[in-house]
Amino acid sequence: MYRIIAIVIGIAFLAYGLLRIGVGSAMLGHELGIFDIDALQEPIEEVGEFLEEKADKQLIPATVGGYVGYIALMGLTLSIGAIGSLTNKRFGLPLIATFLLMYAALFINFQTINPKIVHLAVAAVLFLLLLWIKKREHA
Repeated sequence: MYRIIAIVIGIAFLAYGLLRIGVGSAMLGHELGIFDIDALQEPIEEVGEFLEEKADKQLIPATVGGYVGYIALMGLTLSIGAIGSLTNKRFGLPLIATFLLMYAALFINFQTINPKIVHLAVAAVLFLLLLWIKKREHA
């Protein structure tokens, strides 16, 4: 039963990571002018407005390209970690933990709390459950 839960969590992390890779990469490509997707214009503008709004609070200044690139990198980190977890590789859980730290770093960098913190909280709970299951399997 626990193994099934671990697989479901791993698949959920993989899906979330792939979504972040896709959206982050598409937005980065749009921002860099590699391609032009009308549907991405408004989200790019919203990111720009957010960055302007938080310009005086950012610990590390970010550009729109840097921000969406970071989102894609977070997705890559989570996806590789999820694959590692699903295949019982040693790098799986540390990379998922790295994703969580990268996510938390965004809130710290922008010195803000917004509704997206729920995503971080859910991911953290799922990670802790996965960690517990994995430790239990190897005990």
